[in-house]
Amino acid sequence: MNKMKGTTICVLLAMAISITMANQCKGKPNLLPVFEKEPTLVAKSETGKLFEAGFEEPKVKIAHLYGTPYQMGLAHGQLLKDEINEVVPLAEQWVEETIEEYLDSLPKFLADLIAEYGVPAALDATYFLTSSYIPPYFLEEMHGIADGSGMSYDRILRLAMLPELIKASCSMVGSWGPAIEKTGGNLYQLRALDWSTNGPFQQYPVVLVYHPSEGYGHDFSVLSWAGFVGALTGMSSAPFGICEKVWLHYNGTSSREGIPFTFLLRDILQFDVTMDDAYNRINNAARTCSIFVGLGNPEDHFRVVEYSYEHANAYDDRNFPEYKEHPRMKGLVYVDKHTQPSHNDCLSSILEEHYGSIDSKTMIEHVTAELQTGDMHIGIYDFAKNFFYVSNASPYSKKDGYTPAYERHFTRLNMTAMFSEPKE
Repeated sequence: MNKMKGTTICVLLAMAISITMANQCKGKPNLLPVFEKEPTLVAKSETGKLFEAGFEEPKVKIAHLYGTPYQMGLAHGQLLKDEINEVVPLAEQWVEETIEEYLDSLPKFLADLIAEYGVPAALDATYFLTSSYIPPYFLEEMHGIADGSGMSYDRILRLAMLPELIKASCSMVGSWGPAIEKTGGNLYQLRALDWSTNGPFQQYPVVLVYHPSEGYGHDFSVLSWAGFVGALTGMSSAPFGICEKVWLHYNGTSSREGIPFTFLLRDILQFDVTMDDAYNRINNAARTCSIFVGLGNPEDHFRVVEYSYEHANAYDDRNFPEYKEHPRMKGLVYVDKHTQPSHNDCLSSILEEHYGSIDSKTMIEHVTAELQTGDMHIGIYDFAKNFFYVSNASPYSKKDGYTPAYERHFTRLNMTAMFSEPKE
């Protein structure tokens, strides 16, 4: 009897040691309550409404924008005028102070431009190289923001070009089928943005809910910042969800001439319905930088696309690269925040542990928190319930630093109600 007990204890200890050694996660679960109340109306304009929601400051603002591209931009500028006039000069100052850490990843001609003329010249050159590929409705929208806020059009345009100059490390997960069989859902998608948090952006979070006029697509939403045009994180009424991550190990041909990737991702949200729609848009585009793009909708589930000047390679749960720290699991596609192929097993360990119940709750409590991904902001899309969960980092200070989004309260937005919000 004692021998059996001793053997059992040894086996349990060995299992515990094995799990501890294998799991490289450094974070703790996030068990903070989720804000689930309806947003509060705080302002109106002729073609827009502004709400806010959340437990913590800064609260997430929700801007409903209606009409033509110019009218939606005008409402954006009017409703967030104070925020835009604060964030734009702060962002310009931050870029000037931090650009050196990004110079090695830039083409020589851009680095030389920055050295001689400053960051604005590089952003202007980025626009010059991409301008013939940018649909006019983006420019009309930025003119509206400028007119509504009083900020110059050139400065709004430079802010929109910033992601083409500076990339971010991020994580993404899509779970469906057997990976969520205990949840009652149909698809959950995670987008965690890991980006510089010593700047001003997290002081001005906003979910932009677009209600475009006929001919300009369907309703869609973007988790963003005041004054910014384009999409890094978002969910549409199609329904469709997008996310992205820098492709650091790409060593092929690249180009600075093409459509800015943030505009292409927003076009997917604004116009596309099926996975084929989105993939064909990517495949046929003049692509610039190298990133991973995450695409999700309930019918076609989730795909990751290797997106670069040379490539548009789509992967699902059957063909995504498999290796020791990245096992293939049915109903799961995932990319962590590290350089790919990643040899950190934290994310795969969490997904294996919670396989069958990888829903929004698991993504909030375990995936983002234990992996410590989503420094800047996090978006989680529950397609069955049409919920959009968002979290945003606290403002940065030199004295106290900041609290990353994965350690803060999440806010749940009911997108059925959001996309149905009347103009009046």
